[in-house]
Amino acid sequence: MLQIIFLNIGLCVILLAIAFVFKKYARVILWSSAITLFVGTLLLVGLGVVNPVSDNETGSSEFWGTIMFLISAAALVIGAEILREKNIKNVEEVVSVDAEIILSETLDTELARKVFAKAIEAGYMKEDGTHYIWNESKVLLAYMCGRIYCGDKPTVSNIDDREFWKFGRTAFFPDTELNNLFDVSGLGQSRSNRKDLPVPTKSTEIDKFFE
Repeated sequence: MLQIIFLNIGLCVILLAIAFVFKKYARVILWSSAITLFVGTLLLVGLGVVNPVSDNETGSSEFWGTIMFLISAAALVIGAEILREKNIKNVEEVVSVDAEIILSETLDTELARKVFAKAIEAGYMKEDGTHYIWNESKVLLAYMCGRIYCGDKPTVSNIDDREFWKFGRTAFFPDTELNNLFDVSGLGQSRSNRKDLPVPTKSTEIDKFFE
């Protein structure tokens, strides 16, 4: 019985040492070893080379040896999957650390950086890897970007005190690049649909970012 225990422990130690040396292939090594150990044990039992239940007794060394080898195979599989999860977590941490938002030449202006910084500080948007996440309505985002890149501004109606969305002199609105930056779609269309209409809700808060 002790021989089987030490053989089992020694085999597991050797496999773990090999997996440690070849870290890149550790999961493959552990899985391959587990499958080989499991199938090999079943074949030995099936062919009658090992008889774990001899004379209807389950306390023999062959019985416990078979159980231990099957448990070892399961342990190797669990170890392989734990290692996989750990590697995935490490990769995600590296990506999150290395990822940063890079504004394109079109979007990278002094005004844009100033307004984006204030919007982040006020909780309207946040950084997420290589993108920004906008926390308010899309039309409000279009309003802010229109003010930044096209010179849009609110104008007060002569009839009442309501403010209307007046487009600026710059006709080009960097729709595609802004959609990618904020991971949204149809930002330019949202802006076009509101031309000369009342400014969106919370626009006065956005206006403060330009002061």
